Amino acid sequence: MKTVLIFFNKVFFLFLISCSIAGPEYERSPNIIFIIVDDQNMELSSFNREYIQSPNMDRLASRGIVFTNAYVQQAVCAASRASFLTGLHPESTGVEYPYSYYFIEEVIPKYNTIPGHFFRNGYYTRLFGKIHHGYSETVSETNYSPGGTRYVSPENIRIDKELGSEGVPPYEMYDGPDSLFRDCRTADAVVRAIAGAAEKHQPFFFAVGFSKPHLPFSAPKKYWDLYERESIPLAQNNYRPEGYPDIAISRYNLNQYKWEHDIADSVFSEDYQRLLRHAYFACTSFVDAQIGKILDQIRESGIEEDTYIVYISDHGFHLGEQIHWGKTTLYESSLRSPVIIAGEKPINQNKRCNALVEYVDIMPTLMELAGVEVPDHAEGISLVPLLQDPGRSFKNAVFSRQEKDAIGRRKGYSVRNDRYRYTEYHDHVNNRIMARELYDLDSDPLETYNMAIDSENENLVNELSQLLQNGWKKALPEWVTKFPDNPEAPPAYSWGAEGIPRREIWHEIYGGSEEEGWRKATERRLEKGGDFKW
Repeated sequence: MKTVLIFFNKVFFLFLISCSIAGPEYERSPNIIFIIVDDQNMELSSFNREYIQSPNMDRLASRGIVFTNAYVQQAVCAASRASFLTGLHPESTGVEYPYSYYFIEEVIPKYNTIPGHFFRNGYYTRLFGKIHHGYSETVSETNYSPGGTRYVSPENIRIDKELGSEGVPPYEMYDGPDSLFRDCRTADAVVRAIAGAAEKHQPFFFAVGFSKPHLPFSAPKKYWDLYERESIPLAQNNYRPEGYPDIAISRYNLNQYKWEHDIADSVFSEDYQRLLRHAYFACTSFVDAQIGKILDQIRESGIEEDTYIVYISDHGFHLGEQIHWGKTTLYESSLRSPVIIAGEKPINQNKRCNALVEYVDIMPTLMELAGVEVPDHAEGISLVPLLQDPGRSFKNAVFSRQEKDAIGRRKGYSVRNDRYRYTEYHDHVNNRIMARELYDLDSDPLETYNMAIDSENENLVNELSQLLQNGWKKALPEWVTKFPDNPEAPPAYSWGAEGIPRREIWHEIYGGSEEEGWRKATERRLEKGGDFKW
């Protein structure tokens, strides 16, 4: 009798969990596979780049919605991931690069992350590969790490260990099997986990992080062979915008690699540009093949109708645009990033959505799709209305930012509405605007001419400056009536390396003059051996 009662209690408990996470539109809780690719820009065939070989992404897009105007909150790995994994803007996470102690010690315990929310709502939850940036979050099982090194060639591995980026090229072609590369091992682990999860009779949430096409652009030879280098197009705007301010171009660039060129702030030959783009496209096709294995396993397991797949990158990446090879700018090439959401009901499949959306919207979207209650602190809003009707109205502006020095004294703030991108660069020590940029994306989508330098655009600059100052809350759709009121995070640098008196620095900055606070914080960071490098 006691055994029967224990069995009954377990069944009743599972029933309660399933009721708590099942939304009114779904008969059962769906599975979620959340794919995060590192440094993938808009160079995908599903985003009208027909020269890219990414058939599995096309396959995914045919079952879902392609969001053509999705923007990250900050185009650097740590800040972007902290933002979309919590549904918070950078001013609430306090993350620049890398994760700050404030984010780890206060934000995550208080607000949780996407995987944490699913785990607490009864999902079998696992993380594979790179999800966070240098932070391990244990859910149902220990995170899967593929191990290995960033190069595959024994010679490159040896030189990389001895000399670092100064001795190796920023690319690698290796004639060997996919299994030698970390992303293949990650995909294989996900395939095995899907096969096992299908037998658990429990909904699962898998976050899958692929490392490519992040530098170095290393991929098996067979993916390089998909492209003819002489046919690879160059960036159309491989020159600096007219009237651009120097602060606009990031210091994160390929100049970390000294193998062939001292390439800081230089223009590559067309042959070298094509080589780099060829390497990047090979990595893209390699990751596409790994995603294909996951899609195949979902179908073979008979769970395709019960599974949503969400594909994103952590941010974009310049491939020569504005003579830049990297990220961390406030141009479209860094900020505009791919989003595809695929599945059955309620998604209006094989459609494109041109609405302005943000990466903070990912978290509430995933939770609504699963029927999990969206927490009150979320600063993004669910994209489910756009999945049902891609043409409906949504946000009237999206917001991004970027730190422009190592300890946050100078920052760029950018807003994009349906026509313009407007950016201000602030000196926070002297409380002044250092520079402005304004681009008409209707007539100048490649951002080639900074209209802010023309006096006749003064009224437009003032109007967009006000839009930027008004912030993200006033850009939400009119049907959003509930706004979170999260505290502003302390500066990221004040929660840096181990041993730095973190809270004390924060109080010093805001307890006395701001300039004195910056000076003291900088001195103390240097005393503790703080590293200002990116």
